[in-house]
Amino acid sequence: MAKPYVTRTLGPIHFEDLDPHRFEDLIRQLVYDFRQWQSIESTGRGGADDGFDIRAYEVLPVAEPTTNDEGEQEDAPHPMEGNLWMIQCKRERELGPKRVEAIIKDAMNPYALPYGYILAAPANFSKAAHDKFREELRNHGVMEFYLWGAGELEDMLYQPRNDHILFAFFGISLISRRRSRTTEIRATVNAKNKLLRALGDNPHHQSVLVRDLKDINYPYEDDCEDFEEHPRWKQYSAVAFYPLGLIVSIGRYYAYIDRTKGEWDFTKVVNNVRNIHGHQRRRDVEKEELRNAVQGFWEQIPHAKQTTYVRDGLIRFDSIAFIDDKGDSEYKCPHLFVDFHIKRGPFSAFFEYLEINEHHSESLKGLKRAKIFPKTFPKPSFGTVHKERLIVLDDSTRATLKHNRGGITLYDSDKKYAYLKPADVIGVEKTEDKDGKKTLLKITNIRVATGKELLDSCNDDPPLRREIENQLGRELKLGEEIQVIEALAICDWQIEQNRPVV
Repeated sequence: MAKPYVTRTLGPIHFEDLDPHRFEDLIRQLVYDFRQWQSIESTGRGGADDGFDIRAYEVLPVAEPTTNDEGEQEDAPHPMEGNLWMIQCKRERELGPKRVEAIIKDAMNPYALPYGYILAAPANFSKAAHDKFREELRNHGVMEFYLWGAGELEDMLYQPRNDHILFAFFGISLISRRRSRTTEIRATVNAKNKLLRALGDNPHHQSVLVRDLKDINYPYEDDCEDFEEHPRWKQYSAVAFYPLGLIVSIGRYYAYIDRTKGEWDFTKVVNNVRNIHGHQRRRDVEKEELRNAVQGFWEQIPHAKQTTYVRDGLIRFDSIAFIDDKGDSEYKCPHLFVDFHIKRGPFSAFFEYLEINEHHSESLKGLKRAKIFPKTFPKPSFGTVHKERLIVLDDSTRATLKHNRGGITLYDSDKKYAYLKPADVIGVEKTEDKDGKKTLLKITNIRVATGKELLDSCNDDPPLRREIENQLGRELKLGEEIQVIEALAICDWQIEQNRPVV
């Protein structure tokens, strides 16, 4: 699949942007919900704070009057005499164990020790700092104590109940973001459902026109000077729906794979994605000749090493701004309006793999790129056309050729076809059509394989052994050498026009 892109998340909160007094205000706001307070006093802003910034008293439970052993009634505790808490705010980025120890010693008054203590700072405290914090406060007899670092402060600010504090001090509202996210999800689901209605559950081979949201020149290509390099609209053939969007076909290229060596290669000279535009385009003779040349070279690669390099693109549902499911007279298919990226166009990800056949594909992972395809391709040509000779096939192989007009592989142990060379053309006996024309084969590749090599390849393909032995008319032997001849069925007019198989 495509390479991953950076996920959009919130960055660290910049506590350093607050001046010391505003940082103290922030901590005081967070303290309000920490306990049930009788009162909270901002002592730091007035100066002469005796070593701490915020003083708070917990609510004291209402106590009933009690009597002593002598029957005398004792006074109930004053309702304002709750547990005393000291909160210190240090807007420092680094606080090590020694600095923590010094802060606590400066703050502690042995004659008026607090019940609870909080030290808040936008720092990342180490384990040693935490340990020193606990040790010092336990030694001073403080009953509850908390060390609020950058992580703890962020956790508190990201809680829904503190969203108003996060917005007041840093201009960030997660609740607003969630509302925006809800709107995004609704638009994404609407785009997905509209495409499903337009293309059905299986969109394979159906066409869509993808248009740049910023473009104002459609449908006049000539008004865009660099339209060939950067098209503002383009028709694609759909491949399949993906959880995140629609996959369309971008490229299909002639390719090579050698599984034994772990190698592959392809040429980008010719893209075999078919033109699905409804109008007849002007014939480009040079492009046709180039395509014929590349195909002619690819046909000479052993069939087992021929493959197609496929490149598909993902158009995310959430990138589609609008869908015109009716299209227009120029492109009678759904139009998808997408904000094109300067390099990726409408695509957010790409899928690249080798297609072996209709039912099998292979990943490029683990394969190394070889140099098989040249930069320039010679014009294809035919070798000797053997008009006086014919290939004789057994009934089973001849039936295979009839039903598989694409090509065939011959296995020769008697060297009866030693005269054949790559690019030669020869007819096949007993294959006449209604006009009396025999099936013609163009020889694409000839190699010699040992019986052992062929038997090994038959392990994964048992019918192949029957096919080989039917052609040989006997059992395949380990030590013998077999001439393997690969050929493609062609028409006589292709010889006249010097064109490869289409």
